[in-house]
Amino acid sequence: MVTRCIREAALLAWVVLWVLSTRVGTLLLCGRLSLCGAAGELRRFADMPAERQEAALQRWNRTRWLFPLRIVFALVKILSHYVFYTMVDENSENPHWKAIGYSVEEWQRDRDEAPATSRPLDNGVIETRALNDTTLLRSLADRWLPVKPGAQHTVQCDAVIVGSGCGGGVAAAMLASAGYKVVVVEKGDYFAADDYSSVEGPSMERLFEKGGIFCTSNVTTMVFTGSTVGGGSAKLRIEAKVSISACGALMTPPLLRNSGLKNRHIGRNLHLHPVSMAWGYFPENKQAVPITGKSYEGGIITSMHRVTPRTIIETPALGPGAFAAMVPWESGRDMKERMSRYARTAHAFALVRDRGSGFVDCEGRLRFTPSRDDARELRNGLRHVLRILVAAGAAEGGTHRSDGLRLRCKGVRDEDLEAFLDEVTIEKGPMHSTADKWAVFSSAHQMGSCRMGSSPKDSAVDGSGESWEAEGLYVCDGSLLPTAVGVNPMITIQSVAYCLSKGIAESMTNGQKHY
Repeated sequence: MVTRCIREAALLAWVVLWVLSTRVGTLLLCGRLSLCGAAGELRRFADMPAERQEAALQRWNRTRWLFPLRIVFALVKILSHYVFYTMVDENSENPHWKAIGYSVEEWQRDRDEAPATSRPLDNGVIETRALNDTTLLRSLADRWLPVKPGAQHTVQCDAVIVGSGCGGGVAAAMLASAGYKVVVVEKGDYFAADDYSSVEGPSMERLFEKGGIFCTSNVTTMVFTGSTVGGGSAKLRIEAKVSISACGALMTPPLLRNSGLKNRHIGRNLHLHPVSMAWGYFPENKQAVPITGKSYEGGIITSMHRVTPRTIIETPALGPGAFAAMVPWESGRDMKERMSRYARTAHAFALVRDRGSGFVDCEGRLRFTPSRDDARELRNGLRHVLRILVAAGAAEGGTHRSDGLRLRCKGVRDEDLEAFLDEVTIEKGPMHSTADKWAVFSSAHQMGSCRMGSSPKDSAVDGSGESWEAEGLYVCDGSLLPTAVGVNPMITIQSVAYCLSKGIAESMTNGQKHY
């Protein structure tokens, strides 16, 4: 799990933990809290009383100038709580779920015991990790893919597509339906619908890049980006008339950069649709019209409402691991109380069509900080979210800000609610040392890091998706989009991929460049 973190953050955590394993180091980082007992005995962090350890963590959470300690606090808090509530035994059970009112339906667990059935792509997928040279060549031949003899396995086809998501899947379908031989190269694993369950940990591992533990390098935003279908590490050489990068807005820039392209817009103009969340606690009641159910039941996104031209409000489903990782930690007792309320705590978030932009480097590391204008939109949206939760009957509501900002809603007066909403702020991540409060945004939409345009002076590819630098090299994914779209971009990406791949097929048929 730690290996999926930002390298510098993981190294920093290792150094801090090593320092805390010594008495002198504990004194440096914890101060007088490390002097225990009547005699003021200097102790290592692990030997300090629990209440003093907790006081040290609270201090690190609030520290303004020693922000490296705040980064370590955030890292350890997020990872430890996520692992604690997502790890399961051989029966897909976690002993802590009962205490928080969480359960997985039996039919979800029984999927692993169901008889194996053929999956839609089984006849076309080659899982290279389980093959040697002989079986790989046989598998390629069985799928009518000719291989040129030589030291390297050189596969010949009409088009090669790197990535199988919204853009790559549509492009592959369009080119194949036009009669061309298409090879799709994918680093993820192949899972069909029956391979998934409602068990959070294994599902996140299968669905998302780095198992969902993917953060910007400046620790402002947790990014959820898909990674499925295919897998393996075999080395192949593929000769094709057309090459299409469809790795998504986070992975296409590194691929193009490491392939030798120099256009300065590759990796720039990244948009993430930053999200800020609020929560409302709805205890079970015996009113005439009781609010029934649990927060994790039902669909993934059950409602959407636009509050401004650039801001929408949605209601997500959060598993216990994501919930525990995101909610503020004020103390051990407070965290236990929050988790005991998990099943009856509803979340809603404000999502902004961001005007500010980030950057992806050649290693796939990204930097992103919402602009001041985006922060104002987020604050306005978050205030709307809290008004909705209070009006819906929440007994208590609050934000994910590190200080645990919250309001007891029962009998609250309008002026008290307005005073509380005035306290709502959009804070930057734990790396920023200008305030003693911090928060981490979320993002599930990535766009724009190889935007299309009319000139190489302001874009990475032209209007047909073709690189300005390499003829026959196209981009066909969310990185093409010139701006953020303001809603889930999946259908937009599919539509753009449909139009571009149709043009690519026509240009291949006519033997000319498509504009």
